[in-house]
Amino acid sequence: MLAVAALAVFAAGLWLRLDASGVNDVGLQLAGSAGKAHSIVNGRAADFRTALTADFFLVGAYTIGTVLVFWLGSRTIAVRMRHRCLVGYGIVGVLAACVSAVTEKLLLLHGLGGADWPFAWAAGFATVKWLLLVLTMPVAAVVVTIVLKRAVFYGCAQHRYDKEGRDDRECASHKTCRCESKRRGGRTGSGPHRPDVVPPWPVMEWGRSRWPRTARSDPPRSRETRWENGSRVPPGREQGETGFCVSGGGIRSACVTLGALQALRAQLCGARYLVSVSGGGYTTGALQLALAGKDRCGGKDRYRAGPGNVFMRGTPEEDHTRRHSKYVAEGTGQWLVAIGAVLRGLLASLGLLTAALLVLGLALSWGYRLVPLADPTRPPVFWGPAPWAVLVLLCCAAAFWFLWLVSLFLARQRLSGALETVYRTFVVAGLLLAVVVVVIPALAWGTKNIWKLPAPDTGASAGGAALLTYVTVLLSTTWRRIESAEQAVESAERSRLVRAVPNLTKYLLVWAVLALVAMASLLVLGGTIADGRRWPAAVQIGLPVVLGLVVLSLDQTWMSLHPFYRARLATAFAVRRRTDTDGEQIAVPYEFDESTPLPWYDRRHPDFPQVIFAAAANLSGDARTPPGRHAVSFTLSHDYVGGPDVGYARTDVLWNRTRKVIRKDLTVESAVAVSGAAFASAMGRQARAFQTLFALSNARLGTWLPNPGVLGVLWGNDADWGLPPMPGIRRLPYLLREVSGRYPMDDRMLLVTDGGHYENLGLVELLRHGVTTAVCVDASGGSGAFATALGEAIALAQEELGVEIRIERKDWEKLVPGSAPPLTPQQNPSTPSPPTPPRPAPPNPLAALNLRLSAEAVVEGEIVYPRALVDERGRTLGTRGRLIVARAALTADMPYELLAYAQTDQEFPHDGTSDQWFDSRRFDAYQAVGRWIGQRVAARLPVESATPRSRMQWCRKSGR
Repeated sequence: MLAVAALAVFAAGLWLRLDASGVNDVGLQLAGSAGKAHSIVNGRAADFRTALTADFFLVGAYTIGTVLVFWLGSRTIAVRMRHRCLVGYGIVGVLAACVSAVTEKLLLLHGLGGADWPFAWAAGFATVKWLLLVLTMPVAAVVVTIVLKRAVFYGCAQHRYDKEGRDDRECASHKTCRCESKRRGGRTGSGPHRPDVVPPWPVMEWGRSRWPRTARSDPPRSRETRWENGSRVPPGREQGETGFCVSGGGIRSACVTLGALQALRAQLCGARYLVSVSGGGYTTGALQLALAGKDRCGGKDRYRAGPGNVFMRGTPEEDHTRRHSKYVAEGTGQWLVAIGAVLRGLLASLGLLTAALLVLGLALSWGYRLVPLADPTRPPVFWGPAPWAVLVLLCCAAAFWFLWLVSLFLARQRLSGALETVYRTFVVAGLLLAVVVVVIPALAWGTKNIWKLPAPDTGASAGGAALLTYVTVLLSTTWRRIESAEQAVESAERSRLVRAVPNLTKYLLVWAVLALVAMASLLVLGGTIADGRRWPAAVQIGLPVVLGLVVLSLDQTWMSLHPFYRARLATAFAVRRRTDTDGEQIAVPYEFDESTPLPWYDRRHPDFPQVIFAAAANLSGDARTPPGRHAVSFTLSHDYVGGPDVGYARTDVLWNRTRKVIRKDLTVESAVAVSGAAFASAMGRQARAFQTLFALSNARLGTWLPNPGVLGVLWGNDADWGLPPMPGIRRLPYLLREVSGRYPMDDRMLLVTDGGHYENLGLVELLRHGVTTAVCVDASGGSGAFATALGEAIALAQEELGVEIRIERKDWEKLVPGSAPPLTPQQNPSTPSPPTPPRPAPPNPLAALNLRLSAEAVVEGEIVYPRALVDERGRTLGTRGRLIVARAALTADMPYELLAYAQTDQEFPHDGTSDQWFDSRRFDAYQAVGRWIGQRVAARLPVESATPRSRMQWCRKSGR
């Protein structure tokens, strides 16, 4: 009702103004001098006085209506502190516009009476007024639209959620899920109650307010609050058992993980958790999908393999994955499809951003035409009322800044806070006014003159060269082995400057491309501002309409490489074994249209660990993450998705309450792709320039998923209708957030990318679950003296969990390349011969290989938890645990074929992660390395020590 009342008040004032005499009152407001004003009036002073008098009604109407709208927004949809602050600024801006408008009208009426000086002052106040109206009126219109939309659709959404809740409860009351035939994600059986949402631990956000505001039932009481909050896991995940974690590293890690888990299959079947990151998730996802038959409600069918033999050596599914190890593209046809996917995303992104610039420029072109604050078609002049208004605002800002400093000296906290807000407001207003009256007109005038340069083909040639350079640099920074230049500098004795040249070249190329894109965008925007209003009417109307339709209907994630990447991974790793009626066993890939929902396909099997895909949720600012780390843990499993910093949401409930487009990213195949989204528009600690390039080019992986931290209030029984509902499609604003790097922690959606952007081993996530024995398969790469990923994981575990990992020096020194006793060829005994002069010893052909050999590939350490672990029966297990690290490294006692391959491949076993095209020889070599280190771990971890007593009893009864 308030929104309708605000619209009625504004409509009444507008009707009164339009009913007055038709005169050019806007031109009179911005005349700036008596001569221009009298030429505009042209003897119609009485009509102008009537129009100015009617303007008072219009000013009062839009002031009351806009303030009413903003107040309504503060009481309904402004649920975040920054939104409430923006509402406050909006009300202040409207009131300031009202004061400026009234002052301007009074000055103009005085000037029409015969005075000359008021017109310059009136132009200054009019400039400020129009600037404030341009900023506040569109926002008010958006607020009214959102309020009316939520009020209308709130009932429909509640009815849909209530119906889904009834279906969910009906599904939970049956042991066999009847609604799975309808492709729904209800519970797979009855069991103990689990909360739909586990809220994250609270922090103070911008504006000194706590987020989330919901109270937790069991907050930590000790002074080690950070460690207790970081150790939170969803209910139902008990402590005190064996867990495995497999690292990231693309197809390299997938091969090593496959071999290691083949050698450790008996221990794996007795484990509780299997945490995977990136490339390790390729293999764990393949294991999980191979165990999931078409009978999704349980039971055995001819598609199901057993946990003890799935993906073991010689099985059809292992052979299928080996034959498709070049999963990205193999052959001319697949290469054309891959290149087409990149170019499609590139053209879609550039086309969408260009269309947005054209619409913005068209709006500005007509804005300067209707309200001539400046003339974009003429050279910029830095004199007149408008620049003077900018100068006055900046002088006011300087004065209030000085008063703010004085208040700080006097220690007046409340006064200093008010003065700080005032001087910042004046600074922002002055800069915005300078942009409107100086920068944008100068850009339009300069662009218009650039397009007039006597070179008719310059624009097309420059555009073609820019596009070609853009695509070339894009491909070179994503798919090709960007480490090749670094690997060319092999000598460790070369200077740091020489080793830094390849990195410097990459950064310069990326920044050059970004600068080229920025200049092209400014040219498009400036040219549209200068000439947009002269375009054909069909273009001026059709362009905004088409852009609006595309923005409303196009999902930004599906424009990226994420769907292509997910589909290509599925061709190699989404496969299961089928036994035909004649006894033949063959590998059958998953159908393209067969969805693999996490609640069904990722469920835990009786004799197999729970698979947890470790990804990273990207956050901006310092409310959650420290400087330099802009990502937190985000996991996906059959029971819950999320992390301690963003909260957890039940997977089946989330599947029920999300729309079809977003639901496609809550599958096992999508979890594998998201966990391995190595290059994206947000990559944790990686360089911002590369992330911006990936966002602009659409060569980005990862996806936007619902934020569990905001779902608690949305799913509550007393949910406020003013709360924004969960988006059904990820529209243009999400792409703009990726370009600008803005990822607030309290947003409805989170950008989820590669788990390596948080921690590349999955060890921290495994320790978060409180295992007593942790087995870490490290195929993260890196040929330095130290295992960098292991060191980062140890430091992060200490920081976030308070878990200390102790590895003795005599143990970790064995991992260092070159620590093994050197291999020397044996000399054949020779017959006695007459003494001859001594000859220099022949060079050792294994000298280069010796520098790469480690004394051991498997080491052990001790885990010290800050609190005693408690198992599912409530028994205290102590604070000590055992860590076994199996690193993909070369040792002197490896089989002959591995050492022979290492002699021919100088990068083995640390090929770059960007190299995702493994042939059969490289695939088998890395799988053999994994099997070798897995056998070393199996010797240290007997089956009895890795299998809980209840599981051992079950295995004996079942004959396993």
